[in-house]
Amino acid sequence: MNPIEYLKVNGFTVTSDPSKYSSKVWGLRNYTVGGYNYDNFCGGYHRAYDLVKYHGAPIPAVFSGVVTSGTSPYGNFGGTVVIANKSLGYQVIYGHLKRPLSVKIGQKVAQGQTIGYQSNTNYNNVFMASHLHIQFQKYGYIHGEKNFVCTGISPLNINVGQIRRYKNAWLWTGQFTTREIINVRDYPSLSGQKLGISKRNQTFLFDKLYDNDGYWWLRCSYNGRKVFIACGKKTDKVNFLNSKLYGKVSKLNTSKGRE
Repeated sequence: MNPIEYLKVNGFTVTSDPSKYSSKVWGLRNYTVGGYNYDNFCGGYHRAYDLVKYHGAPIPAVFSGVVTSGTSPYGNFGGTVVIANKSLGYQVIYGHLKRPLSVKIGQKVAQGQTIGYQSNTNYNNVFMASHLHIQFQKYGYIHGEKNFVCTGISPLNINVGQIRRYKNAWLWTGQFTTREIINVRDYPSLSGQKLGISKRNQTFLFDKLYDNDGYWWLRCSYNGRKVFIACGKKTDKVNFLNSKLYGKVSKLNTSKGRE
């Protein structure tokens, strides 16, 4: 599966495809509205895809990697995150993200982890609709702002593997203190890789709740990375707060609602 299909499966819709511009030249767009050419800086080229889900939608990392240079809340693409994967041989720019950014340079991220939120931030503070700008490059430092901003390759031959799915999710936060020993996994699914086990009476900070594989899952911080624990079985017609959990929830904040 290529990265664009990965995003489509995650609910995103392509609104600008560099292989389908009227110029018939890959990436040559010259998008102009009200006399303003959004592609002027790169000589008319937009070597990237634009996609939308909804304003504020969480953006998943299309592949794992390290947040690297070029990441800035005030980059050429507004709120900008760059993630590089040396073994894969590629890096990806996520642009127009909501400020403040959700990740920082040097941070390791896993495929599917939220690296930002869809927004309309940009360099010149011009009006633009909320969307995700995503641009792919060969791995490695690109010298000079213009070269960095204007370099882009087709991602359609990049294989990011098979998509892993979950049923539902809520952007709830809080603390969970275990009553039992629980497996720590890399994904909210029974098929997720086991990364370790919790201790009894161990407290986790969580920032997301999932419904998947017949369990309630929490996304937690653990040894410096995001991991997932099954905090209880899900019973039909019984909501999370009334479920029999493997521990105690405290400081619950549900204000952000459903994903």
